[in-house]
Amino acid sequence: MCGIAGIVSFRPGAPTAPSDAIAVMTDILAHRGPDDRGVWSGDGAHLGHRRLSIIDREHGHQPMRGDAGRVIVFNGEIYNYREIRETLQAKGRRFSTDTDTEVLLHAFAEWGEECVERFNGMFAFAIWDQERRKLFIARDRLGKKPFFYYCGADFFAFSSEMKALLTIPEVKERVEIDPRALSDYLSLGYILSPKSIFRPILKLPPATLGWVCPESARLTTRRYWMLEDFYLAPKHPDSPETEARFAELFHDAVKIRMHADVPLAGFLSGGIDSAAVLSAMMKESPETTRGICMGFAERSFDETARARVTAGHLGAPLDTLDHRHTNKEGLAHLIWHIDEPFADTSMLPTFQLCQTAKERITVALSGDGADEILAGYSIYKADALYDRYRHLPMAVQRMLLAGARKWLRPSYRKVSFDYKARQFLGSVGMSRREAHYWWRNIFSETEKCQLLSRELLEEIGDYTPFQVFDQYHDRVAEAGFLDQCLYVDAQTWLVDDILVKTDRMSMANGLEVRSPFLDYRLVEFAARLPLHLKFDGTTSKVLMRRAFRDVLPRKTITGPKRGFNAPVKKSARLNLKDRHDRALFNPDFTLHPDKEDVTFKSFVLSGLDAWMRMERHYTFSSSWTHDVKDHAE
Repeated sequence: MCGIAGIVSFRPGAPTAPSDAIAVMTDILAHRGPDDRGVWSGDGAHLGHRRLSIIDREHGHQPMRGDAGRVIVFNGEIYNYREIRETLQAKGRRFSTDTDTEVLLHAFAEWGEECVERFNGMFAFAIWDQERRKLFIARDRLGKKPFFYYCGADFFAFSSEMKALLTIPEVKERVEIDPRALSDYLSLGYILSPKSIFRPILKLPPATLGWVCPESARLTTRRYWMLEDFYLAPKHPDSPETEARFAELFHDAVKIRMHADVPLAGFLSGGIDSAAVLSAMMKESPETTRGICMGFAERSFDETARARVTAGHLGAPLDTLDHRHTNKEGLAHLIWHIDEPFADTSMLPTFQLCQTAKERITVALSGDGADEILAGYSIYKADALYDRYRHLPMAVQRMLLAGARKWLRPSYRKVSFDYKARQFLGSVGMSRREAHYWWRNIFSETEKCQLLSRELLEEIGDYTPFQVFDQYHDRVAEAGFLDQCLYVDAQTWLVDDILVKTDRMSMANGLEVRSPFLDYRLVEFAARLPLHLKFDGTTSKVLMRRAFRDVLPRKTITGPKRGFNAPVKKSARLNLKDRHDRALFNPDFTLHPDKEDVTFKSFVLSGLDAWMRMERHYTFSSSWTHDVKDHAE
């Protein structure tokens, strides 16, 4: 795992001193790759790389040069690189290292842009093609590895994290807060791709490749993989063969992710997802496999007892880590790693888990992705219930909502019944699509009108984040509603929240996290499963529970979904300070923690406050840092 950066000039000297700029960009990504550093410049192109050495640690220095002057910077892992290498060797290509980077470079030389369709892995990379004098860029199918870019009149620049782009003076002169991105954040706790919090910086969408042409000063892109095709394809039968094929794909996904020249382990919670991963790891390498679990002092958050049962059943050693509460400075540090406002409370224990795990290992396997491909979240149960509830008379729905607001007091337990009940009953008059979006909504459109300044609301106009969700629904409108929701969540929640959190919190600590459930073969297979093998109306992950019924403890198989949230402090007041040049917020906005559970709303505002402090400091000093001095207040 690594950090990459690059600049392609469209005219000489753009940006100012590009060779110096690429060195600065590369250095600010040092946490992503503490083991090696490299820069390369030639013919108006400038590439930088920071390396976390996982495979063939003695070789693989980047930027790596190949045939015909091609140069690559690559972040990620190609899990099937050995098979691709054999194919390329049969075609006469010679290799000097055992790295997947060299395989990727030869694959591009052999097959051109179609090479990405052969890769099974997580990746973001750029190749300067000297013969064409163009830059080729690509991102993996599901967006596990990040790729930010800026395309201006004078140059194109890219990086693994936005902070590297912000070091370029010409970029700083042009960036400004995107009001629609801010609207996304307040509604969801994250920002929907391809937007970033700063326009005109964008994110390359998942499953997208592109070419940057200095001669025309243009970026052209196309999607090379369509997940929707698999949701719309004929379904697999409900048969023993389907169950066996699922198990086969899953175990191979785990197996190929265990290839590393460094120590690795499996993250373990009390649920079936991580337990399934650890069981497959034990089957593959029982002598070297171990589990790592995060414990919480707050009982409703703690899953260590269930994790011990699973580890004991599998015969796996288990390391239990203790969660520590994160203060204001700690939160600012995490927001700095993400670069944008971000409000998933699970980033707090994820960072600590990765931080402590790094003392023991360099690679971890996780259960991320199982909920998104096999309908593991409780919102899918809410969707099913809402399909019946919405037919109640509107007067009855309003009466139930009024009763919940009056009688349900906030308990502030982990995603409590009172919170879920109020959220569910707040869906009065919504369509099924709107209700699915609403289950994870934090600030409503009405509340945002109270929170944001009139000037900002005018810039946002009639845009709402739901419009993005609705467009994704349209792509798979012919599929069953559950499959529609799974597809929409894969394009939004997964890529812009779950994978962002995992990438930034692991890379902040120089740790690589691999996710077998997001093997694209397994994702394609799951998309074609009959709906009842994902969720049958009462039970989620039906096929997965069948596949592991003889492998895992019964309580692990039948236990409810708990999630990896963290307890956070709550605040009723809005502490946001406005910019010096314009008002963004209404300072009189107040939360009411005695009337509703404001955990998520408060955390959203805390994350925004931490980010705004950095943004104001950057405006004054040109330095993107979480260590904000008083002069920026």
